[in-house]
Amino acid sequence: ILFTSSLQYLSPTASQVIGQLSPVGMMVASVFILKEKMRSTQVVGALMLLSGLVMFFNTSLVEIFTKLTDYTWGVIFGVGAATVWVSYGVAQKVLLRRLASPQILFLLYTLCTIALFPLAKPGVIAQLSHWQLACLIFCGLNTLVGYGALAEAMARWQAAQVSAIITLTPLFTLFFSDLLSLAWPDFFARPMLNLLGYLGAFVVVAGAMYSAIGHRIWGGLRKHTTVVSQPRAGE
Repeated sequence: ILFTSSLQYLSPTASQVIGQLSPVGMMVASVFILKEKMRSTQVVGALMLLSGLVMFFNTSLVEIFTKLTDYTWGVIFGVGAATVWVSYGVAQKVLLRRLASPQILFLLYTLCTIALFPLAKPGVIAQLSHWQLACLIFCGLNTLVGYGALAEAMARWQAAQVSAIITLTPLFTLFFSDLLSLAWPDFFARPMLNLLGYLGAFVVVAGAMYSAIGHRIWGGLRKHTTVVSQPRAGE
């Protein structure tokens, strides 16, 4: 609900960039709840992510921090959605110790259906155009497939590895937003970003990814250096 609410005030790219607080927040929560180790690369990556956010929102920083405008509400909803996602990810990781991923998803969708059904207005569906109805069906199927894949990934990978893959989402969103705005300008608005904003999106993704797998990169480099520096037999 919070993420969808943020889309009323922000572009999809902006919402996804804010969403990168989720994987970093999940890694921080994993340290305190799942007792995972906090690495220096995670701290550096988090600082990169925050710097990237400042760059991405460089034209709106004054508005965000000084005025309670619609844009500010969009940012607030986006941060709230990221916080909820962190709670969901950590809870799912804990539940996977006792339940299979299909059981967790069934429980999640059942509880959400019960909680949100009183607020739903099914009659609105009949008022949608064919294009809007197709988008609604796609979003529903995408949620089922996407979170099903996420649950399976969480069961097989560490939280940091899953987070590294999720960080690519804003770049795909930015790419397709630009592409679709050129193909169908009547349906898709082009992201209003300057050069610093585009650069900030890449820095956000790089920071989130470095937080997730930076230790593996440095570990591989150290191992390679050690192997190369070992003397050969007979020397």
